[in-house]
Amino acid sequence: MLFRSVTFDPSKDSAVVTADATAAIQSSETVLGLQSGMLQKALCKKKIKAGNDFVEQDMTLEQASDSRDALSKAIYSRLFDTLIGKINAALSEGHEVGFEEGGEDTRIIGVVDIFGFEVFGVNSLEQLCINFTNERLHQFFNSFVFKLEEQLYAREGIPWDPLDFPDNADAVDILQAKTTGIFAILDEECIVPQGSDQGFCNKLMKQHKGHRRFDEIKTKPSWFVVKHFAGPVQYCTDSFLDKNKDQLSNDIIECMAGSGNAFIANLFKQDRKFAEVLAPKEEEAGGPTKKKKKYSVSSEFKDQLSSLMDIVDATEPHFIRCIKPNPRNKDRKSTRLNSSHLCNLV
Repeated sequence: MLFRSVTFDPSKDSAVVTADATAAIQSSETVLGLQSGMLQKALCKKKIKAGNDFVEQDMTLEQASDSRDALSKAIYSRLFDTLIGKINAALSEGHEVGFEEGGEDTRIIGVVDIFGFEVFGVNSLEQLCINFTNERLHQFFNSFVFKLEEQLYAREGIPWDPLDFPDNADAVDILQAKTTGIFAILDEECIVPQGSDQGFCNKLMKQHKGHRRFDEIKTKPSWFVVKHFAGPVQYCTDSFLDKNKDQLSNDIIECMAGSGNAFIANLFKQDRKFAEVLAPKEEEAGGPTKKKKKYSVSSEFKDQLSSLMDIVDATEPHFIRCIKPNPRNKDRKSTRLNSSHLCNLV
């Protein structure tokens, strides 16, 4: 909340904190355990390497605003992860909860509240991630139901054709394939020199033209269409790259890791994404160099979803299907349901 009150003077050529925001940034530094002026400097300036030395360069207004927002999200995300970790540790009561064969304790009851499929007037990276999650969970649901149906038909001695069973594997693959998937192409465009949203969209058109799950919009050159299991969704690629990077500058990472508050400092020191910035350089220590993984919003999201699916795959699932009766959330009112969308869901 304090960060949202940190504003920058639009009349200046470089990023300068406004006089009205002085109290907010000082309060932020106090809460975060930072020395006076550290946060303001990290937001408004950045170090760049010039030969063997580093020089300071002023940030633009847009860069400083993006850094402020990215830091807010990073702190919230790390606090959330830490809270969940402590809750899980408390609930385990000293038992190691594992899902590998032979684990000490494989007993677990989990509830996955699946957020609904999203389609708006303008859909962006957030909707793509959410709808990708729904594709993965729907794929798991299909596989689970397929096994139940197979067992039922076998018990009843009824012949059937498994090819008739709905499969959205191609929809999942077009999103998550290692080199040709939409997320992989997005990550690639984020690291190439002068990568752009339009360049990302053009690469998608070239790679997936003619794919049954993909389409383009002639009148909207920066948009693309993914034909999900629940229906086609149009995505606008504007700001896709900025949202996917959402990276903190090295100066801000070092600033936060140097906090006098051990809890705040450890939020950043213990995050593997920041290891390359905070850990000593292996080459400087004479050790072998190792290519470090580059983290993006989409790659981290995919990793977390894969971990969730590993857990779900190791459990005995039970599904509760919910149907929204009407868009106004009113009792005793119902609208006609679209049978084409619901026949595979109910």
